[in-house]
Amino acid sequence: MGEFTLEILIISGLSGAGKSKAASFLEDMGFYIVDNMPAVMMLKFAEFCAAGVGSRYDRVALVYDVRTASSSTELYDVLEKLRRMDGSCRMLFLTADQETIIKRYKETRRRHPLCSDSVSLEAAVRREREVMAPVRAQADFVIDTSRLSTAQLRGELLRLFDTQGERGGMTVSVTSFGFKY
Repeated sequence: MGEFTLEILIISGLSGAGKSKAASFLEDMGFYIVDNMPAVMMLKFAEFCAAGVGSRYDRVALVYDVRTASSSTELYDVLEKLRRMDGSCRMLFLTADQETIIKRYKETRRRHPLCSDSVSLEAAVRREREVMAPVRAQADFVIDTSRLSTAQLRGELLRLFDTQGERGGMTVSVTSFGFKY
């Protein structure tokens, strides 16, 4: 059996920019996904994964959300420690322009995590962009999903993170049946 290396990918970005879609595509590529993991738990989880040599936790994607932040620096401290561990730790940041995010929230009729009775959707999106700017600065990869279809996002993620050859493309499955009468 080959040498075990732990690969950790932290997925972060603006709410409505496509973190959940990206996580689904990465799961299809063989990543074990943990959604909305607080930064304080990431290090312990990485240690757990590293202890399970050759386990299903050798490629892990941790989705970090603005809602899980308890301080502005906690992610940086954890990220620095993760990058010093054996293996690979990278961060993907997903973004989109203000108009696109507002449109997505209006289409889904979901509430933005920073929106409240006294804060408009526009103000919440602007505030999140400000809060997440230092996180974006730490990212190894930044993808702007404003003009990307879901297929284009998947293609970009395959290009960046697929090491298992899923890139081969299309699978065709044909099922045939018939009724006598």
